[in-house]
Amino acid sequence: MSQKANYFKLGLFVIGAIVAGVVVLLVIGSGRWFERKITIETYFNESVQGLDIGSKVRYRGVVIGAVSGINFTYTRYEQEKPAAERKQYVLVEMAVYPDLLGMKGAGVGAGGDFVDKLVADGLRIRMAPIGITGIAYMELDFNPRAPVLPIAWTPDNLYIPSARSTVLNFVDAAERI
Repeated sequence: MSQKANYFKLGLFVIGAIVAGVVVLLVIGSGRWFERKITIETYFNESVQGLDIGSKVRYRGVVIGAVSGINFTYTRYEQEKPAAERKQYVLVEMAVYPDLLGMKGAGVGAGGDFVDKLVADGLRIRMAPIGITGIAYMELDFNPRAPVLPIAWTPDNLYIPSARSTVLNFVDAAERI
């Protein structure tokens, strides 16, 4: 009889420890789940091979969010135009933490003004490779000389213009040589 009681107590202890561990993980990990995110979009006139939903978004090396959607601009914008006249840009949407971008406490309107000022100062987003694996991430940094793609619509979200990727610049330089 005492053997059965010990197994019963041991089983209760194991189940209790597992439940406690799950609760601790949920409490520790839930901080980012409930934190406010904003959506930023950009457009590329090049291939986004290697970029996937969930790829990191970094601002000067610090992770500030993740890619939340990859599509073509013509699926959302320029629907009234004939298919042959629509831009063939790739639309990349990113969910970022506004506090990490420097917009702490800013509302949507104020956040848009802040991002517009950064864009005027040369903030651009580009696709950057992770080593030689072919995997890519999005990198925000200042590059005022990077040209801005022409768009004829008003973006649904905050918009940061893109810059050409490092890999494409390297390939173009090699072709010129």
